[in-house]
Amino acid sequence: MSDYEALLRRVLSLVGEERREEIEVEVERRVAEDPRLTRLGALYIVAGELGLFEGLKQGSSTVALSKLVGGLGSVNIEARVIGLSKPRREPPVVYLRLGDDSGVIDAVAWGDAIGRLESVGVAIGKSILVKGAYTRERPDGAVEVHLGEHAEISEAGPGLPSLERFFVELPEVFEVRGAVDFKAVILGFAEARSVSVKGEDVGVRDLLVGWRGVKAELSLWREHIGMISESDIGKIAYVAGAKWSPRGTLSTTSRSSILIQQPLEQEPILIKIDRRLPQQGMLLGITRDGVERVYSESIKPGQLISVKKMHYRRVGKGWAVIPLEYEPAEAEAEPRPSLQSIGDLRVGMINASVKGEVVSKSPATRLITKKGETDFSSFWLRDASGSIFCKAWGEAVKMLEEVGEGDRVALLFVRVVRNPWGEREIYIGEESLVAPSGEPV
Repeated sequence: MSDYEALLRRVLSLVGEERREEIEVEVERRVAEDPRLTRLGALYIVAGELGLFEGLKQGSSTVALSKLVGGLGSVNIEARVIGLSKPRREPPVVYLRLGDDSGVIDAVAWGDAIGRLESVGVAIGKSILVKGAYTRERPDGAVEVHLGEHAEISEAGPGLPSLERFFVELPEVFEVRGAVDFKAVILGFAEARSVSVKGEDVGVRDLLVGWRGVKAELSLWREHIGMISESDIGKIAYVAGAKWSPRGTLSTTSRSSILIQQPLEQEPILIKIDRRLPQQGMLLGITRDGVERVYSESIKPGQLISVKKMHYRRVGKGWAVIPLEYEPAEAEAEPRPSLQSIGDLRVGMINASVKGEVVSKSPATRLITKKGETDFSSFWLRDASGSIFCKAWGEAVKMLEEVGEGDRVALLFVRVVRNPWGEREIYIGEESLVAPSGEPV
């Protein structure tokens, strides 16, 4: 029996079987007027207008989160809390992110409902049963659950998916629109900075997060800055309700929350120091998973080191590995990098490395930007998986002077961005490296 049929039976048990045709005609009319409505959602609205929710609430039936639509007057839901904010604003509100077998939805609690959440010990990972919630549709079309003055909140029974089930690995959220819930390892911090938002100075701090060699930046805004400290480097962060910013960076919002878990166990990493890079103290390091910018004044080119402890730090405009505990190593086979294919690149990736053939290279030129004049060059890069447009700026243009059409190159430490037409592009900046041979070594 479908959810719609189950609810229809309960409605008819209250108003009588003779009203079936009347109710179903009204449901179809509602769906025709608003194509975003499901038949189940329309039936809830009709039932609410008939004043039937008090009778429906006598049962223990709950609605799957994916079935909720805006405008419902009173519904019961059972969900696991995967995101939870501290009380915000005045009067206070609490933002929640809730999940069940069918999906994830945002929720807002206010008034007496905040106290009821506290009384049941609500926390990230807790399962709750909510009776008498209502729904609203946000301007962006997303449905939101409201826990108001009359919402009843209690602890739910077993059966909901585990907390970990709601968080995907970092590589799965690239280019996803809307709110994302992901897990990643905290790799390093940049210094906090201040940004003016509507005349107010707001604190921001960028983190480098990664998972199995794929990296992205996560910008912590406002109160989230204090949620993570240096001691959390190397630990897994479960981030709920983050969003991609227009510049291709993951960002927290007022609805986001972060849960820090235990460190991800890792064996020492072998790094072959290949050469010096133009930036002061910067080296090119080669690992089994790819290539890294390594910042050190004491490590020399040609060394093979086993790094037991390290963190990343923003140096200039890029991120670099800073070895904290390491020792010379010997290996039967030195690590060889595995560069990404063009087809694997996603908007938001940073420190990405890819190789391919240069096609349709344009002559270098000078452009006037908001920051003044700068050198500019562009070309297409292709491999067996596809092609992508590449733009080089400033000092990076010099690295392309000896590269011509038909040459194979490796582009190291580049960013994947989105152009105004929604397409992927590679950004080659001063922190990048172009290896004309097609290999970084």
